[in-house]
Amino acid sequence: MESIGYMGLYSGIIALVSILVLKPVAVKVRLLDLPDHRKVHVGDVPLTGGLSVFFGVLATWVTFMPFSGGYGIYLLASVLLVSLGGIDDARDIPARFRLFAQIGLGTFLTYGSGVSLVHIGDLFGLGVIELGWLGPIVTIAAIIGAINAFNMVDGIDGLAGSMSLVTLSSLSLLFFIAGGGGLELALAFSIAVALLPYLAANLRIPPFRRRIFMGDAGSMFIGFSVVWLLVKGTQPEIQAFRPVTALWVIAVPLVDMIAIMVRRARKGQSVMKPDREHLHHIFQRAGFSDREALVVITLFSLLFAVTGLAGEYFKIPEWIMFALFLGAFTVYEWALNRVWRLLVLFRKIKLSD
Repeated sequence: MESIGYMGLYSGIIALVSILVLKPVAVKVRLLDLPDHRKVHVGDVPLTGGLSVFFGVLATWVTFMPFSGGYGIYLLASVLLVSLGGIDDARDIPARFRLFAQIGLGTFLTYGSGVSLVHIGDLFGLGVIELGWLGPIVTIAAIIGAINAFNMVDGIDGLAGSMSLVTLSSLSLLFFIAGGGGLELALAFSIAVALLPYLAANLRIPPFRRRIFMGDAGSMFIGFSVVWLLVKGTQPEIQAFRPVTALWVIAVPLVDMIAIMVRRARKGQSVMKPDREHLHHIFQRAGFSDREALVVITLFSLLFAVTGLAGEYFKIPEWIMFALFLGAFTVYEWALNRVWRLLVLFRKIKLSD
């Protein structure tokens, strides 16, 4: 465990150095986020936060860790994905091309590493649902879903980083309890620590005075890595946690993405079309500041993660945990469909304070 602590520290230091080095580079190559009708920030902001996290993790793995167990394929796929995200940040790749590239990389990771979901647990109280030949297909779909879930949640300062930190910290704890070490714990912990310098810069916590954004390169890398860890953690030889627990540790990004896509589909819109209807946008229109919205949504994420961890620790039947998760999603969808009524209520409450 001590060696994993050193790896985390190394990852964080490399990430911090990368932030400082990449800032002037971002200006030269125009790797900047410019304000538009959906983005209300002031000035051109470097999109280097995610790159700094990736460089911290990559340097740590190349220096200390082996490439066995599918990790060589994972790192190669991550390099390609981050490169795609970096190009998208700088030049805006069409959404359809980006989706096809994600499918290709998900397929490469799944079949190249030979690691995929074997089962999804006992979700209905009728026994474990084995996936068989569907395992790789479900895994690829999960990879694409997680990539876009973390990408979509990157809407206000600190949100994508905080959601990622909650998820990766939960995974680190699950892997630690299950075995006390291992490659999965090392990866989860290294990414979590590498996120800390980015979060400090993004939220302009001293000594950082100018913020940076994560960018698509970073959010896609986080989602990609989270799914890899979730799949690895449910493998029979590791079995660090049950599949249903995975839903709880990524609950907020996952639920927000699914609800948004369902609503867009009902309207006949492309499910990949960006808008301002995410959870953080709702809080903003309700009169919450960005920092207030960040705190509340992060607390929601923590509540979901702790619920999942408690269910895992106390071995609450999977079908009960799945039913509770579906209930939480139903409440969220119900609230989203009545958002304007809730906005009026929120505003009245804030005005009365």
